[in-house]
Amino acid sequence: MENRLKKDGWVLDPDHGFVGHVGGLWRLVTNGETQFAFVAKDFHANRNGVVHGGMIMTFVDRAMGQTARTVSGAPRGATISLTHQFLAPVRIGDLVTMTPRVTKMTSRIVFLDGSACVGDDPVVTAQGLWRITHTT
Repeated sequence: MENRLKKDGWVLDPDHGFVGHVGGLWRLVTNGETQFAFVAKDFHANRNGVVHGGMIMTFVDRAMGQTARTVSGAPRGATISLTHQFLAPVRIGDLVTMTPRVTKMTSRIVFLDGSACVGDDPVVTAQGLWRITHTT
């Protein structure tokens, strides 16, 4: 699947921090809009054999946080609040995608929402607030 993603223009962001421990995330920028993805691997599994909710929450947090920084131009940001509603399990081998949507932005806070999907089927919806900092 990774070869198909590369062929389609996706770029792997392996990350040197926490996200690197979960395999990194994929990004695709089209018409100024960034879509994020991860490929569900065996090491993402919970005891039930599907992707652990913590992996899905990590994915959503990174996708929304990166979006908040990009749209605001802020070099730093931090999650204030993030809520999730799990709708369906993610199976090992699935490609999970998300395009976060900014619903409001002030000089200090970015409000976002979105759905992570497998194909056209949403597996989680989420809403969050990010504090942005315009100094390094």
